[in-house]
Amino acid sequence: MIRASILFIALASLATTTACKKKEGEGGAAKTSEAGPTKLPKLGLTIDVPGEVEIGDAIMGQGHMLQGAEIGAMQVEIAEKPETLDEAKSDADMYTPKNLKADKLADGWALTFENTGSAGANFFVEVRREIGGKTYKCSTTQGDGGRAATVLAACKSLTK
Repeated sequence: MIRASILFIALASLATTTACKKKEGEGGAAKTSEAGPTKLPKLGLTIDVPGEVEIGDAIMGQGHMLQGAEIGAMQVEIAEKPETLDEAKSDADMYTPKNLKADKLADGWALTFENTGSAGANFFVEVRREIGGKTYKCSTTQGDGGRAATVLAACKSLTK
């Protein structure tokens, strides 16, 4: 009985969340379609993200949080301070990273790695890009390697 009640509450919550999503122009999160690049209005950038995506305010900093089935949740924001790839690798050491991969990009860098914590596997993506004289940080941490790879590709697609 308790399991059935919990299941009912979870399904009702999901249905309510889906039904109550706001459309672009109504305040709150903006919704994008599957066609074409997604605009990031606070940053004046576009990003190629597959599927339907909700765009909201960044949790911290100036930018956006994007959420969707293909990406989970990711953040794109103006970096508060420039960071080198070596500094990012050093920061990653606290997570005892596995499969660390660092790539230099024409206008920045990308760092990906995994670790295993008490909740299981974690996949980290952090990309820094210099676009139009500003440094942007694009990142995610999540439990799905496929979504992390999708976020990495999206971060590399950022453009003015």
